[in-house]
Amino acid sequence: MWLPVHRILNFRPVIGGAGGPAAWGRLATFFVLLTLGLQIWPGASELLRFSRADYERGAVWQLLSAQLVHLSNWHAAANAFAFAMIIFTCASWLRWPLQMLALCGGYMGVAVVVALDPNCSYYAGASGALHGLLAGNAVSMAFAARSQRQSADAHCNSLRVSSSRWTLGLSIAVLGLMALKLWLEAGSLPAAPLGGWRFPVYRPAHIAGALGGMGLVLLVLTFRAVTAAKVNAECRQ
Repeated sequence: MWLPVHRILNFRPVIGGAGGPAAWGRLATFFVLLTLGLQIWPGASELLRFSRADYERGAVWQLLSAQLVHLSNWHAAANAFAFAMIIFTCASWLRWPLQMLALCGGYMGVAVVVALDPNCSYYAGASGALHGLLAGNAVSMAFAARSQRQSADAHCNSLRVSSSRWTLGLSIAVLGLMALKLWLEAGSLPAAPLGGWRFPVYRPAHIAGALGGMGLVLLVLTFRAVTAAKVNAECRQ
């Protein structure tokens, strides 16, 4: 999930017009084909999933590869569908590099918690990274709403102000619902909130993924905002 640094630091979260359907379709198709392809490839899931014993013998790459494979066909199909739903839903607000930045933050968060938790003997699945994608997107939408509000105030555009408020409210609602879900999961419920799954769920990965996605997006957008403020200050001198 490598992205050129200059593209990450120079894009802007936007309200609307964030890329054509073809671009998003190619991205979703790639993720779905990769996820389902690895799932049906004989032996791929067993080879790429995280194993504590293998990791301690030097298989560090499993921290990432484990998030590309799944424990069952239903597991893989559910995450592939969730990825497509999230990116297409958020495409009206956010450009694809920012969404992929959130996803990368999710991958990073999961990798850290899996590596540091000695009780995690094995792991597979992209659900933690997808929590990072959704949480990071919600933070990006809040930033986008703030930028649009400032622009609208400067031009006295009440319609854009109303749109920015709606976007901010939506981002807060998404973060609130995710926080509620993670809190319920942290209560060690015997089944997942939507009725349980046919595979074990490693709930710390969901929390770590969400924090990773939000953290990386906040870091990049804050850096960009600070840099822009310094440039504007220098231009005024």
